[in-house]
Amino acid sequence: MMNLPQLCQYTEGLSKMLADGIDIKRALQVAGDCMVAPVNKRFARHLGQALMAGEELPDKTFSRSLPPFYLTVLNCGIITGRLPQALAAAAHYVRQVLPVKHTFRRCLKYSLMAYTVCLIITWVFQKRPSFVLLLILAAFYWLPRWFETLAYRRDMILANLPFVGTWSQQTALLEFFSCLDLCYDSTLSVPDMFESSCRSVGNRYLRNNLLRAKAAVEQGDSFADALGQVRFIPQGMIADVRVNELCGKLELSFGGFARELRKLVEAKLELVKGQATFWIISYGVIMPIAIVLPLFVKVEWLGLYLLLVMGYLGLDCMYMAIVNYNKKASEVNCWWEGLRE
Repeated sequence: MMNLPQLCQYTEGLSKMLADGIDIKRALQVAGDCMVAPVNKRFARHLGQALMAGEELPDKTFSRSLPPFYLTVLNCGIITGRLPQALAAAAHYVRQVLPVKHTFRRCLKYSLMAYTVCLIITWVFQKRPSFVLLLILAAFYWLPRWFETLAYRRDMILANLPFVGTWSQQTALLEFFSCLDLCYDSTLSVPDMFESSCRSVGNRYLRNNLLRAKAAVEQGDSFADALGQVRFIPQGMIADVRVNELCGKLELSFGGFARELRKLVEAKLELVKGQATFWIISYGVIMPIAIVLPLFVKVEWLGLYLLLVMGYLGLDCMYMAIVNYNKKASEVNCWWEGLRE
């Protein structure tokens, strides 16, 4: 996959040039020339060929290198003839939202590696392996990459966890309303609009729930009634949609939801960073030292001292995470809770 800064630069450059009326062939050539690595050049060439053809991007070619939201938004832009706006929305997503999800996965991966190091050292020096938790974590992280059923079950678990579940729901709503904002008032029919917006959601379980809204609009329901079929959409959102639907200003609801949800998703990353920092330092550094050092150095109370260090580190990381989270999410959290009640 193209690295995020270059993907953002490529997308933003295309959006600006097309919005200024530059020919798409020339714009693709200039944006592609900015790519340096061979993999990035190949990606830009394939994407340029697809955009020049004016047809939807094939899933088989781009689904492994592009997130669902990016791919869906570009397809909506091609269908509706609003490619510059679609590219701008995709670039904003890459710059603001995708790094959050990427960092979340990277923190999980690093934590898994740190725990693996700790278990290996435990097995080598004390002969007390504890591979059950490691196998569970590895299966939870790797197996869904190859089995779609397991991926759906994993997404269902993530969507129902206390903290991660709310974060997953907010991210799904952000992707859904951002795409709906782009598709609204275009050449797409309302069912197609909902189908494209549902397809942009990365979490499979939540995407399946959002498809209830598509089924409702196919039966003739209004926007508000269709969204009311989805259980995890707050009632305050539905009320706001109902008002703006009567006023003929639905774009205010969709754009406003996307803007506020983006702030929430970014703020919650601070808590993920704090927990990941504690996990990596504790299991990747302090625990291996606590296991290995007593074999070579006879120091009394060393284990207790290192445990106290781990406890202090955990409290300090959590304190900093909560402080940073409150700075970013104090106002927007009240907005979210108000919608839920």
